[in-house]
Amino acid sequence: MTNISVIIPTLQKNTDLLFNLIKNLEKDENVKEIIVIDNSLKGITCKCDKLKVITPKENLFVNPSWNLGVKEAKYEIVALLNDDIIIPKDFCSTVAHKMTPNIGAIGANVDFVETIREIIPAPNANNLVLSETEYRNPYWGIMIFFNKKNYKKIPEDMKIFYGDDWIFETNKKAGRKNYYISNVKIYHWGSLSVSTVNDCIYIKQDKKRYRHHTLKWYNRLFNFEKLFRGFRIIFLGIEFTYHTQKSFE
Repeated sequence: MTNISVIIPTLQKNTDLLFNLIKNLEKDENVKEIIVIDNSLKGITCKCDKLKVITPKENLFVNPSWNLGVKEAKYEIVALLNDDIIIPKDFCSTVAHKMTPNIGAIGANVDFVETIREIIPAPNANNLVLSETEYRNPYWGIMIFFNKKNYKKIPEDMKIFYGDDWIFETNKKAGRKNYYISNVKIYHWGSLSVSTVNDCIYIKQDKKRYRHHTLKWYNRLFNFEKLFRGFRIIFLGIEFTYHTQKSFE
């Protein structure tokens, strides 16, 4: 039996969505704990025997919340889930049963993510496929599965953005293959946690810090990087990004 710890940071901007997700996870036999990092500081009213709520003294933001959740997780398989998604029944078990110790991390596939504006019945998980990928796609980070031992802590100065890039690239550099989940629809509300001007200030800050942690000084001036369906060039510190298809990045 594969035991799973699920971690969900939340600002509780849509409690109906959040509680719907918790109730779905509660019915998954292999999900043994659901760790909610309550960055709204309000407390959680949802009743669930598997639920463990951590309410910090202040908003930790996403990346530090992931670090805390992984630290607190009791089980070998960890799933980081957005609070604004609708997933199939027993979805975490289905993914975990396909995992092996040498897998790096598994995320969503942009081609199978559907935007919603109402809570609808969960999609079907039949014929779920894991597809190897060299590049993180734009929606990859709305759900991330990995073995806890393969997680490298995200630098604390990166608050909201680039945590999924960090998880993807640190596994890649360690020689582990990353994957995305195909052939199964995932419903995603979107824009619940990052929706204000103040939040968006972190985009530039986190990008700068991510580059500092992952690129040599000369690559922050001159660099060529392949992306999912595109590439990025840095010339004299100025970034140019080209996508062969619409990317949402």
